[in-house]
Amino acid sequence: MNTANPTDATDGAGAIGAAGTPGRPASVLSDEEEALFGGKLLTAYRYAYFALAAITAAEFGAERPPWCIAVLVVLPVSFWVMLPPGIDPTGWDRRGRAHLVLAYAGVTALSLVDPDGIGLMYVLVPLTFTFIDKMLPAMLASVYLFGMNGALQARQAHWEHGRVVGILVEMAIVLAFSYLMARLINWLADKVQERGRLLRELEATRAELAETHHEAGVRVERERMAREIHDTLAQGFTSILMLLQAAGITVDSDAAATRKRLELAERVARDNLAEARALVAAQGPAQGADRAEPIADVLGRTVAGLGEELDVAATFTVTGAEHELSSTVQVVLVRVLQESLANVRKHAEAASVAVELAYRPFATRLTVVDDGRGFDPGPGKGGYGLPGMRARLAQVGGEVEVVSASGRGTTVRVEVPR
Repeated sequence: MNTANPTDATDGAGAIGAAGTPGRPASVLSDEEEALFGGKLLTAYRYAYFALAAITAAEFGAERPPWCIAVLVVLPVSFWVMLPPGIDPTGWDRRGRAHLVLAYAGVTALSLVDPDGIGLMYVLVPLTFTFIDKMLPAMLASVYLFGMNGALQARQAHWEHGRVVGILVEMAIVLAFSYLMARLINWLADKVQERGRLLRELEATRAELAETHHEAGVRVERERMAREIHDTLAQGFTSILMLLQAAGITVDSDAAATRKRLELAERVARDNLAEARALVAAQGPAQGADRAEPIADVLGRTVAGLGEELDVAATFTVTGAEHELSSTVQVVLVRVLQESLANVRKHAEAASVAVELAYRPFATRLTVVDDGRGFDPGPGKGGYGLPGMRARLAQVGGEVEVVSASGRGTTVRVEVPR
């Protein structure tokens, strides 16, 4: 079907048919949209065809030759048969043009019998603009149809001036109306095409966004798992390794110290196993699994474990009026403390560690101070621990401050809003 661009008066833009029809651009409509739009248009033509054929038959009357009635029956029926409901869109134009040849011959024959009242012309002209690709041939075919019928009417009226003028005016009006109707149909087709294109672009954009969100979610989850593994399992294995190495040194000289270190290694291994199970179950830290246990007890036990493991002075104090912390903030504080103590364990060589949990009116502060060898906390310094700590705190709107210098120990100060 012709989908001419309304700004082009000489060439139709193409069919609502299959993509790649010769002489036409590929349709941007889906098969379902093509079938829906074209199916409704053909349905309107079918009913109009039968209605105008019935009107013409009534106007012809019984005195006309029987073949005239036969033609008026055959034309709309043949249109229905040649373009039945549910027809494949690829066959619309070819079948439509074949029917136009039959219809023009039939209407010419009927006009020769009685040029008055050939109502079928009013459906044939829109069909002409629909099924003929080029606008100029469609206009010429329509002019022939009305010109032939008008000439026969004028001859029948003995070329009376008033009758000829009336016929010409009627031809002009009907041709203009048919042309405008064809343009309207083409404009509607363009709108349907544009709508289909926009819908497909929207679907493609949604698919892109879904893929992007999925990739971002995977990346975030990987980063989360990397932080969890670094803050729990990796630190636990480091602690076990250090305890076993220390036990190996004293195995011959100090059986009690060796036994103590092996017991500590066993306890850390059990804690690591619990952390691994908590990670698999996507839970919080295993140490905080008991929600009835105060966060201060969890932090205090963690500090005491470090002191026992490294045989250093490790103290934990709580100041301020205790207030309830969300489970997310509690997890962040536990992980931050674990990371800070892991750095003490691996790098500080400290003799003492002091940890303070301070409840303040609008925030909660955790401070970890060691008297170890310190380090340069400048940008680009350190490994994964500090960036991971900052990422965790960013999730709860917290901040971290690291103060350290070579030979002067390290202070890690964390604050999260209440």
